[in-house]
Amino acid sequence: MIRLLWLLFARRGKPVPRVGVKVKAFLLFALLLWYASAGFLFFELPNKPDLGWLDSLWWALVTMATVGYGDLFPVTPAGRYLVGVPTMVFGIGFLGYLISEIAGSLIETRSRRLKGMLDITLTKHILLVNHPRLDVVVRLVEELRSDSATRDQAICLVDESLPELPTELESAGLLFVKGDPTREETLKKANAAGASHAILLAKDPADPHSDDRNLVTTLVLERLNPGLFTVVEVLSAGKIRQVELAGADSVVCAAELASGLIVQELQDPGVKAIIADLCSDTAGHQLYFIPVEGAEGRRYADLVQWGVNHQCAVLGYRRGGETRLACSAEEGLAPGDRAVLVAADRPASLRLG
Repeated sequence: MIRLLWLLFARRGKPVPRVGVKVKAFLLFALLLWYASAGFLFFELPNKPDLGWLDSLWWALVTMATVGYGDLFPVTPAGRYLVGVPTMVFGIGFLGYLISEIAGSLIETRSRRLKGMLDITLTKHILLVNHPRLDVVVRLVEELRSDSATRDQAICLVDESLPELPTELESAGLLFVKGDPTREETLKKANAAGASHAILLAKDPADPHSDDRNLVTTLVLERLNPGLFTVVEVLSAGKIRQVELAGADSVVCAAELASGLIVQELQDPGVKAIIADLCSDTAGHQLYFIPVEGAEGRRYADLVQWGVNHQCAVLGYRRGGETRLACSAEEGLAPGDRAVLVAADRPASLRLG
């Protein structure tokens, strides 16, 4: 029925754009609604003086939806056959068409979102670049959600090979942008300029060019957002310096860490379990860097005492880019220092005095 009405508005032999069809359908629906409301009011008002425009509009909508409450109905022959019948016949068709269009639009939007075809407009989010394996990404997301510092931040996955966002990641609330992360237009779709952090995972541990791709992606990210805090995973220790020069704030090489961990485990069995505990936000204790408030005129002993009082183990502090561990009790603190401590949860604040 909609197709026949549409043909009345189409020029013979020329296709009509789908957007034009929607506009015409909505106009026809509005015209029918006006006809039904005005006609009902015109023919029924003499018998029901209390009728108003809102009453006639209510009757028209109820009739189109075939609800049939029965609170209002035409009693005159003209009201029944000139207004009521056309409203019932054409109204249900137009209303069904509008509902199907709304439902189709919602389904299409969800499909485009899962396929990574929508632009990201939010800010202060975390970019997660590359999808090496589902279990790796799921574990990383769990870690981010377990810390109060990143728990409420949105996460956007950027990957070129993933056909659709997996159910596990969709249920975790991840956004998705499909495309090559080394290309500027892909990162613009993910709103890299508005992001606060970026994590670049090695795409394929068996591919020696994974580090080169992350190097290029780092350069593009720094160009789009110089203030972005970027953590990059590399496979080769020889690439660490290059990625740092590209602008990465932190570079992690699992191979470099593994050799030292193996030796430590040999010399002091059980180190591996402690490292695993400290590196996981999902359970146990974690390492935290917490700004020290009221540090001026204070000593390292005061910082250690604060840790004892708050069930935290103070290991040292960071000043600028330098980390100082196991310091002398009399060593003085300075404004801007950050405590290095182990705790079950991230402390909300650290104030001395």
